[in-house]
Amino acid sequence: MHKKELSMLAYQTLLLDLKDDLGGKLNSKDVTTSKLIPKKLFVKTVISNREDITICGLNFISHFIKNKFPNLELSMHFRDGDFLKKNSTVCFLNGSCETILKIERTVLNFMQHLSSISTQTKKFVEILKNTGTILLDTRKTMPGLRALQKYATKIGGAQNHRMNLNDDILIKDNHIISNGGFEKTLKKIKFNRLKNFKIECENFDDVLLVIKYGGKYILLDNMKVDEISKCIFYKNKNKLDVKFEITGGVNIENIKKYSKLKADFISIGKLTNSLNSVDIGLDII
Repeated sequence: MHKKELSMLAYQTLLLDLKDDLGGKLNSKDVTTSKLIPKKLFVKTVISNREDITICGLNFISHFIKNKFPNLELSMHFRDGDFLKKNSTVCFLNGSCETILKIERTVLNFMQHLSSISTQTKKFVEILKNTGTILLDTRKTMPGLRALQKYATKIGGAQNHRMNLNDDILIKDNHIISNGGFEKTLKKIKFNRLKNFKIECENFDDVLLVIKYGGKYILLDNMKVDEISKCIFYKNKNKLDVKFEITGGVNIENIKKYSKLKADFISIGKLTNSLNSVDIGLDII
């Protein structure tokens, strides 16, 4: 997705969330603020992070505020991908107190969500640094947010894997079961003359079969470390032109042992489907 399209998607996502916050109508009021805060009250606010993070979403927030709330003054201090130590000043947002309090949660939710992905991704990338293994994201994303979540993994240092089902031929376990087993699936691949395909293998014997049938990209799915090591040793010993992707069961606690295997890729669904939200807040100063 191009930057312009991504920016428009983020804009529409933020508008939709704000609409939800206002009970379904963008022109509705925040009943608490409207009862207690004078309409002409001007405030200065600061958005800051309360823990170390890799920031993400600033470009989209800037576009959203400038286009939807041009009377607010926004000054950014960082760019997407910057590492921020705890209690850094992310940005200043000044203007109508009523407007700022109305959009506060929408802005923070969005920034926290994308920054949680980029922060988590960066932690994995740092562990893989200098190993030669590239980190990939997956399609395990939230409905409607795939492009934005994949943007956040890229900001964190990962490479984007398939965006959709049309990007690659990727043969998974259910495809294999539906075809009557592993060897029957490989025979069908050969019959259909599929050259550029990726396929999941669950053990070393499956890997040998795929290599025999000319496979060039193999996902080592939920394999134990010893089994993966055996596959990579075989590849290196025979100088095979085959890419190996470790997938399934990799997390921040065990990635270090997988990083030592020197596979070509490691893909991790937890980058986008198991998030620990980062703490970002807005304060009137």
